[in-house]
Amino acid sequence: MNSNEICTVFNRIYDPIFRKYILQPTVITGVFWQEELGARLTQEELYEANEVHIFIPILAEATRIFGTSAEFEKNPTTFFTLRPEDKIMRGISSGKSLTILSVNTFDYGGKGLQHWEVVAK
Repeated sequence: MNSNEICTVFNRIYDPIFRKYILQPTVITGVFWQEELGARLTQEELYEANEVHIFIPILAEATRIFGTSAEFEKNPTTFFTLRPEDKIMRGISSGKSLTILSVNTFDYGGKGLQHWEVVAK
């Protein structure tokens, strides 16, 4: 797997002062970005079924430290997390963000094999 891409994860944080969600960016280097193009046909319509699979090594460099959702909620300026409903974008400023649908953790094997698989649309 050639992991030479950059992605930006945008975690949603609720701001009680402004009473709205804000997005906190975290840049991660050394990821593998795989786009899958597809379509779904039902009796009524043809639907676009495109997905993106992003493989993020646990050893990848990031501007924040990875933490669980609980750690992130306690200290969002230090940690980032990977959760459904958050946004992810290829590169640093490509302008097109995708919504994270699911996150799978593969933390077995050596440190070089451990990674997260993020599915986004």
